[in-house]
Amino acid sequence: MRIIAGTHRGRKLQTLEGLATRPMLDGTKEAVFSSIGPYFSGIRVLDCFGGSGALSLESLSRGADFAVIIDNNPDAINIIKQNAKTLGLFQKTNILQGECLNIMKRFKPTEQFDLIFLDPPFKLKVIDELITYIIEHNLLSVGGYIVCEYPKEDIVRKNYENLEVHLCRRYSSSEVLILERVE
Repeated sequence: MRIIAGTHRGRKLQTLEGLATRPMLDGTKEAVFSSIGPYFSGIRVLDCFGGSGALSLESLSRGADFAVIIDNNPDAINIIKQNAKTLGLFQKTNILQGECLNIMKRFKPTEQFDLIFLDPPFKLKVIDELITYIIEHNLLSVGGYIVCEYPKEDIVRKNYENLEVHLCRRYSSSEVLILERVE
């Protein structure tokens, strides 16, 4: 796995061995970033299922200012920290271990993000619950995006108040849904 574009283009990332994480494929990642960017300035990122940190670190490489990266697996947290340090991006991250929803409940009422990644393990069926929480607690800024990846056979809501479908595309085994906050 590698960073595709930006200041750290081509740099390799460490990943957990085995099937503990399922990284977004490079082609899918490039399509996502081409759709919402491809480069950023001054945005804050929330990655709810960090894995290796690839999506957040890609965002930082493309100009994001700061990323909060959450993962429940302590081994994944160690890999994310290692990758952030190797790229010199550790100071631009807040890496938190725990269940995503529990950590989001600890955010300040004024905390907002411009880009939120929801790419959980495929066995978890939490996308709708997390989007609902994000909306109810105003965690997404106006003009911001929620990027979701889930198994293509899963049924995920696409109609939320103040969110428009920016992109919905099927890939080999997954579907990517990008919602944009409008208001």
